[in-house]
Amino acid sequence: MTLSDVASALRLSKGTVSMALKGNPLVAEHTRRAVSAKAEELGYVYNRGAASLSTGVTGLVGLAVHNLTNPYFTRVCAAIEDELERHGQIALLCNLDESREKQTRFIKALNEQNADGLIICPAAGTTPEELPTRLSNGSPVVLFARDIEGEDFDYVGNDDEAAMRLATRHIIEKGHRRIAFVGAGVQTSVARDRRTGFLGEMERAELSIDPALMIESSIYPEGGEFAVEKLMAVADRPTAIICFTDYIAMGVVSKLHELGVIPGRDIAVIGCDGISEGARAYVSLSTISVQKRLLGATAATLLHRRLETPDAPPRRLSTPPIPIFRTSSRAAR
Repeated sequence: MTLSDVASALRLSKGTVSMALKGNPLVAEHTRRAVSAKAEELGYVYNRGAASLSTGVTGLVGLAVHNLTNPYFTRVCAAIEDELERHGQIALLCNLDESREKQTRFIKALNEQNADGLIICPAAGTTPEELPTRLSNGSPVVLFARDIEGEDFDYVGNDDEAAMRLATRHIIEKGHRRIAFVGAGVQTSVARDRRTGFLGEMERAELSIDPALMIESSIYPEGGEFAVEKLMAVADRPTAIICFTDYIAMGVVSKLHELGVIPGRDIAVIGCDGISEGARAYVSLSTISVQKRLLGATAATLLHRRLETPDAPPRRLSTPPIPIFRTSSRAAR
């Protein structure tokens, strides 16, 4: 069974059938469905490998993220994959687990597969020398969520400084003055920007910052649990905890509960990212939500625009954060 047989059965050109099987959006959706159904009926399997030899297009796009265990990133990646699928492309997914070595191996594999591009949230500490702006075949590399300064990447991310300013301002307006910040160091643009937002808003309110309340933690819930242990050991405990992410905040809330300290009653807690799990915590978590579907869809769109206009100037976009205040961040008593 050949492509010509499918085309003949539908009275379409081979070119149209080929484009339809690749999921090309230039072909009407009803035509794509008809072609797929007829190909399945006739037992025809489209050979993408053979097609890529003549067109140079594989339909494969690398999708790498530093930490897929965080529900925030699973939702962003789902949005990216949906947009790629709409353009007939398949995502090759890699969980970097913050490993720059794994990141390098993945890029090498994409080059070997002649991939059509890479959409990546890079591992912490990635330098411009470690991440090319293009793959070896000239296909584009797009950054999402985390930026790399000094390079001409297309990039889309949350306005992280603004997000943390919103969180900090909310806590201050609730009457809190002893405010802890649980963060993840300064190895990524997100960590730096959110830390800057917190410090900037504290300075604007003319509030002093106690170094004992600035806790560097891992990016996992266990990091939040560790932070609570340290904060509860401080002589003058904080009345509020601002967390770098909701993922960390979930650990904070869990440990506080274990210690009999109730968020929203005994202490205020707020996170950032807007994962749905926060709304279902035993005390619903206040957060500054990132528009995850918009961010993911925009990342894929940036890739497609770069493929269409390879010489255009780099596009750098940000999505505005949305505050969601719940039980966990009530006023100081």
